[in-house]
Amino acid sequence: MIIAYKEHSQFILILAIMYVLGVWGGPLIYPVFLLFMFLFGLRGRYFEMFIVTIWTLMLADYVPVENATIDDLKFAKVLKPTIPLFLFLFFLRDRDNFKPYPKLFVFFVPFILVVSFGLIDSVNFQIGIQKTISFVLIYFTVPVFVYYLHRHYQERFWKALFAFTIGMLTIGIVLRFAAPDIAMKVGRFKGVLGNPNGLGVFLNLTFILWMLIRKFELATFTKKENIYILFVILLSLIWTSSRNGMMSIFLFYAMFKVIQINWFLAVVVLAAILTFNDQLFEVLVGIVSFFGLEGYFRIDSIEEGSGRIIAWAFIWKEIQHYYFIGGGFGHDENIIRPHYATLSRMGHSGGVHNSYLSMWMDAGIVGLVAYFGGVFAVINAAIKNNYIVIAFVTSIAFNIYFESWLVASLNPFTVIYLIILTIFANSLNGGDYVRTEPRTANA
Repeated sequence: MIIAYKEHSQFILILAIMYVLGVWGGPLIYPVFLLFMFLFGLRGRYFEMFIVTIWTLMLADYVPVENATIDDLKFAKVLKPTIPLFLFLFFLRDRDNFKPYPKLFVFFVPFILVVSFGLIDSVNFQIGIQKTISFVLIYFTVPVFVYYLHRHYQERFWKALFAFTIGMLTIGIVLRFAAPDIAMKVGRFKGVLGNPNGLGVFLNLTFILWMLIRKFELATFTKKENIYILFVILLSLIWTSSRNGMMSIFLFYAMFKVIQINWFLAVVVLAAILTFNDQLFEVLVGIVSFFGLEGYFRIDSIEEGSGRIIAWAFIWKEIQHYYFIGGGFGHDENIIRPHYATLSRMGHSGGVHNSYLSMWMDAGIVGLVAYFGGVFAVINAAIKNNYIVIAFVTSIAFNIYFESWLVASLNPFTVIYLIILTIFANSLNGGDYVRTEPRTANA
């Protein structure tokens, strides 16, 4: 990965300059950012454009420190809506060079049609249409750029992509010591992201991506690189004390190992987890109590999901009014936001914290089925080539049960998620980077 940093040293300097201008340069960052994005696009520097996408969305997730009088990274929040527009603009400009296009987007067209129809009942149509456009553009452009960059740069792309991702996580670790007010929130580590649970989601997706890159031999890492990557992920995860992040990574890795023994056994294990989840929960609580880690894992709030059940009960009542067709993107936020104060007094802070309920509220049961129908269409095709997709589904299905990031598009989680889906879906396009494994009992 050091080679990737050296190869892109000038680009790293540009990112540093934009960061300094964004924090201390006032409005100067806006024309400079737009100029750099135009120059990257005009010169066909699509890797740089893609990294700026992830970089900007990570910075935009940042939450100012407590009692701060100014949001140092407000520029990223203001500029992030331009990201999908830039990606799509330069896709149109060089659309012939991007051929052949990956087919991932096609599987989500029915969902997009349903959720767009729901805008008829939107509480805030303007916000809803903006979120719809950004969702469409991100789901279309991210797979297109990933497929293009892989074809042109092969291993160099994947190593550089992961080098920048791990680099941002490393900066978070450094901030833990150099500027703890920035890296910590309510005694928990959040790194460069907005909150500890968000970092837990990002770590889970990053861990999965790392495993897939190695499994499908998209890039090779040295032993020292692998040790460092694992160190950064695990240290960050421990510091976050994100129960969702820890369990999501554990489920992925456990299922990954079981799949290596026998794919059918993995299916049986998954069925057992779903069937006996209450009993498994009691066992886990018992183990935590045995080792005296009740405080670290916040056992006193685990049964109530840190207040999430209060929000889930509230949103479930609201769903009855939008059961079949929802109110479009952002509808869940528009409905729950006016009740923040009431829910806070009852013990919950924040939004819905459940992607299934959020998507149901936004797209209705029809849209919910359409979205996961698209996901399972990708999975059905991908599983013909590699059963690791079972581990991915297990981890993500658990993760989104406690977080609502799946219904959003302009966040770093969705980009990594779409990169992973593109790796799986590329086999539908006659792709060359999903290795076919024989379908044997021990596959």
